[in-house]
Amino acid sequence: MSKRNREDSVSRLNKILPVPITLEDRTPSAQHFDSTSHITDVLVGDYHIIEGEIGKPYIVWSIRIIINDLNYSSILIYKRYSEIESFRNKLIANYKGVEIPRLPPKDNLNFQRYLWSSNWLESRRKGLQWFMTNVLLNPKLQHNEIVTEFVLS
Repeated sequence: MSKRNREDSVSRLNKILPVPITLEDRTPSAQHFDSTSHITDVLVGDYHIIEGEIGKPYIVWSIRIIINDLNYSSILIYKRYSEIESFRNKLIANYKGVEIPRLPPKDNLNFQRYLWSSNWLESRRKGLQWFMTNVLLNPKLQHNEIVTEFVLS
């Protein structure tokens, strides 16, 4: 093959674009939480203290939501108490006939005192666990747009 033919071949190959491929994820996950999926377990785990550059530190709670009884298809979200409280208020406004469980009380004591009180934090975690379990495992509420937004946001 002559030098010119090789250059022509390489030049023609460079003009051919690769065929695009599309990857499809078929595992259950947050993007695939729909009417065919269902939440089978909820675990409120550890808390994390967030110290921002501006303002006072605050606590976020890790919440693991298991979909379709599969441990590998869980969603891990982090929520502040105020976000969970807002979620509850939306549920109350939209479901007048459904009893929505109470949240653990929001105390007005000094935040720094709470940081040192492991009993208070554990009590709050248990209360959040009770609330989340009763709401997210409730078949009447599970596929509501409010619940879906809370889980996926």
